[in-house]
Amino acid sequence: MSDHDEIRNLFATYAHLYDDGLIEEWGQLFKHGAYTFMGKKFSGTEEILKWIVPTSIRKGVKHINFNIAIHVNGDNATAKSDFVTVARDAAGILKVDNPESVWGRYDDVLKRIDGKWWFIDRVVTLDNDEAAIRAWN
Repeated sequence: MSDHDEIRNLFATYAHLYDDGLIEEWGQLFKHGAYTFMGKKFSGTEEILKWIVPTSIRKGVKHINFNIAIHVNGDNATAKSDFVTVARDAAGILKVDNPESVWGRYDDVLKRIDGKWWFIDRVVTLDNDEAAIRAWN
């Protein structure tokens, strides 16, 4: 499998774990790295989980990742991609106009460690900050 395919699989694993409500496993994807959301940087699995577990909507969202551009240089890589995270309403229907639905861009720094690609830094930039501020503050 190519490096690009392995990195795309990492991105898919990120979405699947979160969307399936497996937040603790999702947090393990950052054991070597950090996650920045709404200007707040969280480093390592423990710190990320301390923040995300109380705020996550388990099995309440669906991540859609697209326009993925990956640049590999040996065991290091960077990537930019766009995303939409659609939240379910009270009836369980996915709706983009739900207040918890967000969209924007991921800026990633990745590293191959022991033959496996890991997030070193994922910065989330939202295009609808106002909705996110209402939902997460």
